[in-house]
Amino acid sequence: MIAWSRVYTTTAMNMVTLFRDDGPSSIETFAYGDHADEQLDVMSPKDGASKTAVLFIHGGGWTMGHKEFYRADLNPICKAGHSVINVEYPKAPDHPHPYILKSIFKALRWCKHHQGINQLHLLGDSAGGNLAIMAGLFWANPELRKALGDDERGSDLPDIVSVSSLYGILDRQSCRDDQFTGGEAMLAAYGGQAVLAETVDVDHAITPMDLSFDKHPACFLAVGNDDVLLQSSTDYYDRLLQAGHNVTLKVYEGATHGFLSWPQNGQRDRLIRNIITFLNDAETG
Repeated sequence: MIAWSRVYTTTAMNMVTLFRDDGPSSIETFAYGDHADEQLDVMSPKDGASKTAVLFIHGGGWTMGHKEFYRADLNPICKAGHSVINVEYPKAPDHPHPYILKSIFKALRWCKHHQGINQLHLLGDSAGGNLAIMAGLFWANPELRKALGDDERGSDLPDIVSVSSLYGILDRQSCRDDQFTGGEAMLAAYGGQAVLAETVDVDHAITPMDLSFDKHPACFLAVGNDDVLLQSSTDYYDRLLQAGHNVTLKVYEGATHGFLSWPQNGQRDRLIRNIITFLNDAETG
């Protein structure tokens, strides 16, 4: 794992260098909480933000990954006129559920109080896609936020215009499947051994499919057809569609997990175009 992390870090930082000329006019880093990992980057477009801000939550199975890996991937969204808030957060297993979600809510409140952001989109990949959808659900359904132990006022939060999951972990069964190597260990690191059961109580509801809810922000789901988590996105899409929620699903031919960061058959460019189109439509809709 250590060797893999070193290779990934080197490659990711080379990608940042490669795309630097196409990047935002500035990247400023701020602390949004007391934990050393509660930091975020504010990426501002060269010509100034003209559209609603996007808060991005990175993946890594809730246990690894870092916001710096994604700066180059987020540049096109920034160039399209959105300020991008690229969030870092404390990791499991040292900080299991619901710690990370509470950190995301700290970041949301920071955006409102320190940046004057009253509306934003939530976007994340893999475990970050899970966190984006979960945060959107807790925002839209205050009773869920209360069960989370977030007792602060909802008025302290910006409005969530939309939520987007890129090949997100939206159910537990997909990670418990034999095809997902290390999936059960990852789930247990984040939610404890109890999340490996067939059903869970509210304290261990770590995926959107575990929750009961009435309201849902406009939702974009993206996944490759060769991703082991394909069914996680398609099942969640079916659930939202049947309940009458505003949801869009895009499946990308030949793409596997992580293709936002690892271009596959030109599908990364298509994904980014689809994200920007969805964000624009969500604002006008």
